[in-house]
Amino acid sequence: MTIDQAALGSAVKAVVDAACADDAAMLYQAVMPPAGTDTPPAEATTWFGSLLIHLALTAASASRLERGCSREAVSGWISEVLGPLPTPALLRAEDPGRIDHVEAVRAVADYSWCRESAVNLIRLGLAQPDEEPDRRGVDAHCAVTNDKDARITVMAMLGRLAAEPG
Repeated sequence: MTIDQAALGSAVKAVVDAACADDAAMLYQAVMPPAGTDTPPAEATTWFGSLLIHLALTAASASRLERGCSREAVSGWISEVLGPLPTPALLRAEDPGRIDHVEAVRAVADYSWCRESAVNLIRLGLAQPDEEPDRRGVDAHCAVTNDKDARITVMAMLGRLAAEPG
């Protein structure tokens, strides 16, 4: 599958807009391949993987962090933009009748993993040109591309980060 670069650029902009608007329906529409639900699975995977990398590169560029900077620098910038990681107590406080402790702990762990994946993906975009890609970034790309729940969460994070001037 050849990716239409104009469609990919439009999708990146649409994801950024949806993430900034905090509009889940708009976000799901923004990440869809150009052929929508008619896209064959292998082509959809290629589309999502390409979109993920472009969002990570756009976020890396928006960060204004130095090439080759530490994981801690990237993580710190993400925390500045997205805020601190939620805690199970904060999640439960939002709706204590519906969210139990186990569910809250699982949600925080999932979100934390997604945020760590975003760090790894952005670091790929901040690597020195002659530097070997960090295996954690490559692994994160594969894992997120193949996990539809994580994929939408990480893309939303990257969209918000891509809109944020460093």
